[in-house]
Amino acid sequence: MALHAPAPDADAVSREALTLGRRLAPSQAALLAGYLELVERFRSKVNLVGPADWQGVLETLVADSWHLADFLAEGPGASVLPPVGEPVVCLDFGAGAGLPGVPLRAFFDRGPYYLLEARQKRCVFLAEAVARLGLSGMHVAEGDVRRTVPDILARERGVFVLCLSRAFTPWRQFLALCKELAPPPMAVLAMTGEACAQGDAPGFAVSATSSYACGGKTRYLSLFSPVTASM
Repeated sequence: MALHAPAPDADAVSREALTLGRRLAPSQAALLAGYLELVERFRSKVNLVGPADWQGVLETLVADSWHLADFLAEGPGASVLPPVGEPVVCLDFGAGAGLPGVPLRAFFDRGPYYLLEARQKRCVFLAEAVARLGLSGMHVAEGDVRRTVPDILARERGVFVLCLSRAFTPWRQFLALCKELAPPPMAVLAMTGEACAQGDAPGFAVSATSSYACGGKTRYLSLFSPVTASM
């Protein structure tokens, strides 16, 4: 059986993040260290992530979350969301190991965040992470999204909805599903390994895009808005 390095403390996470070009606030480093510790503890029970050590998880998976936060808070995506101060309900489809959502909470918090996951073992991990890390406003929704999303939106009626996915389903299919489940006001955020071109998604327009290097690869963020009759 392979032995894994012990999970890091906040100082070690801060030092490693600096090598990746990110300076963390103490509270951010503490949350990420707590998350990485939980990933390591659950690793033998649930096949959560690929990298075998916490440095690999930070570099190839967690780093996505701070790039996403920059895109939504200060980058091109900020102009698509409601003004700061108005809530945004985030629906994270196929949350799995809590990526990007759990680390994202260290950098971006605009309102209720729902981790949507169908697999029971992963929901146990997500619930543990939410509780142990004290992630106020973050909820785990277990079950098929065609059942859980309508229930969520019935409670969050009228609030702007941001649907996002890291690897739930191919992005064109994801957009079609979001159009079916989430009425306006809404937007869809796709995290992909390819650029999303304007006109590739019927019923949506690409409102904002960005790309960044992560784990030796280029990754893309595309924010889609529904096309209305006036557009």
